[in-house]
Amino acid sequence: METCDKRRIVLFNPLPVRIVEKHATTSSKVPLVNAPLSLLAIARMVADDYDVRIINAVVDADYTEKILAACDHALLFAVSSMTCYQIRDGLNVSAAVKAEYPLLPVVWGGYHPSTMPEQTILNPHIDIVVRGQGEIAFREVVARLHSGETLEGVRGVLQGG
Repeated sequence: METCDKRRIVLFNPLPVRIVEKHATTSSKVPLVNAPLSLLAIARMVADDYDVRIINAVVDADYTEKILAACDHALLFAVSSMTCYQIRDGLNVSAAVKAEYPLLPVVWGGYHPSTMPEQTILNPHIDIVVRGQGEIAFREVVARLHSGETLEGVRGVLQGG
């Protein structure tokens, strides 16, 4: 097990349908890769104080196993999702994380959670939703979770019951 003097944050970019269809119909092993810019943006907001791991399903074939290993002793697991196949993949991985680490906060942000926050927070595998441009709100969520404070009053944040 790796030791680190920073708390770990695990960020996940789920698999989009376009890549799944490409791999299902061709023998290509090199998908078209788009950088997960939203995750890079929020990672930069906390990278000075935390050990941030970004796992991108587009390039990491065994991403679920990598996520479960990275979540050991993590502060939180976060998913950025558009309204597409990413939801299904993100929920499947969130369920696996919750099964292995039931107390680990699971945070969702991105286009889908921003446009449908109430639907998103109702999922039993999601604890926190960050709506809209999430860089500042995410940094506040991280700081409060690290210090044991509540998320009450954090603008753009919904918390599940």
